[in-house]
Amino acid sequence: MKHPHPCSKQRKRPLTHHPKDKRDKKSRKRWHTTNEAFRCHHCQQMVFPAEQIGTTQRNHCPHCLWSCHVDTKPGNRASTCHGGMEPVGLTFKHHGFDKYGRARTGDVMLVHHCHGCGAINLNRIAGDDCLAKLFDIFDRSETLGPPLLRKLSEQAICLLTRTDSDRLHQAIYGKSFRPDALTRVP
Repeated sequence: MKHPHPCSKQRKRPLTHHPKDKRDKKSRKRWHTTNEAFRCHHCQQMVFPAEQIGTTQRNHCPHCLWSCHVDTKPGNRASTCHGGMEPVGLTFKHHGFDKYGRARTGDVMLVHHCHGCGAINLNRIAGDDCLAKLFDIFDRSETLGPPLLRKLSEQAICLLTRTDSDRLHQAIYGKSFRPDALTRVP
């Protein structure tokens, strides 16, 4: 008599699913794909769908980097606030630790502060974002007032500082970035 392998699990559901199961699964989707043109509430420029990385879930203007408070959770478009969200700083998304115990650094994230309700949101930068504005936000983030810094600290959000400048440039320009290339005059 053949015994089943101890790691094999008994299926609780039949292999065929009722079509209703698929509909229910789709209606419970966490993310809403929105790749539509819109006019920025802050700078009034039109923002069109783009092919660059990070633009399929567009959540901020690539020109001024402001956002509109539309999400309560990433991608759900369920907020009733709709206040203007000012970009106040940059941070890295954290991806746990490597086998040596060093923190893994992920994507560069914009830190937005809502002028309507005071909420703090993180949004991944997109491939077509204005780099001059990104670095301007990076520079201005060191002049934030104590109340906002306290609020960021309570949410465990660490803004990038001057000491993170090289890491920020490498994340944006690639691993081959050399800091001395910025000061060299052709």
